[in-house]
Amino acid sequence: MEDKKKKYPPKITLILRVVVAAYLLYLVWGLRSAPAAHEGAEKVIFIVAIIVFIAAAAFIGGFSLKALLNGEYDDPDAQEDAEE
Repeated sequence: MEDKKKKYPPKITLILRVVVAAYLLYLVWGLRSAPAAHEGAEKVIFIVAIIVFIAAAAFIGGFSLKALLNGEYDDPDAQEDAEE
């Protein structure tokens, strides 16, 4: 039987996901005054965008930070050391 090893993303991928989550929160910060400046459907669109961006940032950032803190990432340097 083959060794069923869990596939983990590289560490740089997790770091980039955290950066993307931070950028989404930055966009939300920029949009915070937009609903007050608009009326009707535009106001609803901005509110929905803010909610979606916050949810996406929490999801992406949360799981990526959890994986980084728990060491659930592929580290090619550690594998090379183990093989030697």
